[in-house]
Amino acid sequence: MTATLRDVATRAGVSVRTVSNVVNDFPQVSAATRATVQAAIDELGYRPNLVARRLRTGRTGIVGLLIPRLGEHYFAELADAVVTAARQRDRTLVIDQTDGRRSGELSPLDLATRDQLWDGAIVSPLSVSADDLKRHSSTPLVVLGEHGAGFDLAWVGTDNIAAARDATNYLISLGRKQIAVVGDQRGPGGETGALRTKGYRAAMRDSGLRVRRGWVVAPSGYERAEGAAAARRLMSGPHRPDAIFCYNDELAFGVLYALHELGVRVPDDVAVLGWDNLRDARFAVPALSSVHVSREAVATAALDLLIAQLESGASSREHIVIPHEVEARASTVGAQSQKHPLAKGSPA
Repeated sequence: MTATLRDVATRAGVSVRTVSNVVNDFPQVSAATRATVQAAIDELGYRPNLVARRLRTGRTGIVGLLIPRLGEHYFAELADAVVTAARQRDRTLVIDQTDGRRSGELSPLDLATRDQLWDGAIVSPLSVSADDLKRHSSTPLVVLGEHGAGFDLAWVGTDNIAAARDATNYLISLGRKQIAVVGDQRGPGGETGALRTKGYRAAMRDSGLRVRRGWVVAPSGYERAEGAAAARRLMSGPHRPDAIFCYNDELAFGVLYALHELGVRVPDDVAVLGWDNLRDARFAVPALSSVHVSREAVATAALDLLIAQLESGASSREHIVIPHEVEARASTVGAQSQKHPLAKGSPA
């Protein structure tokens, strides 16, 4: 049998109005009473009636998350973090996969706006323009990633230039001088890779190190197979790198696989550095060093920005930059795994 507000009120020993105030997050409830009511809600498994909530408050309590591909480990882990953050804020999350296509990014927004399916959305776009999103000016939005960094909207991300520069300097601090990168991108939707290459080149230039022809690899994708192919190409050239910096961990896993096939020792002959610090990174052989930008921090900042817009009724243009650091493991430092103090970013 489904629990009701009255059931919760009886269990908590308070009025139905008090339970309603807690469910709707009204501020005039003491912390002790809120905790008692929440305990009763959890015990009884009470779930608010979304239709009634919409009629009463004009909100559904639902937020959307639009991401390119759930099959990519980074986006899967990001979605997991957003689900957790939404649950902690008594919000329900609806996730849609856009495949990075303009139509895939716009269709869910069009549908949700027309039918009032959610209160607002967090979007990680690759193809839409700022003008596209202006059609949804009435829907609170928060944008993730570099493609949307220039939009006149609330945004959460990292400083890719600074993070890539710090990551490259980290490799240089280990004595690596022949550093190649895998993951360069060009054109619309490729802003992230382009910015990371810019940071890499700046670090190499500032250290007086040469970037040889063929050492900036633009793969056809960001999957393990493309990383393996890039490693084979780099190691077959006339100038072998002594470090390979990959713009995501999936590429780095492929690089590690190919180097193992080729009999190249990691990190003795070639150090390997990834980006994203996926959960699988620590279980690679050797364990993968990686640039870490907290997905939990991204999720929390994005939800809080979105909820602030909902509560204020005003759109936001605030940008939040999430810090970065290098999680150093065996693929760069052998057994001396550590968080490297050289490569820590700070909020802008």
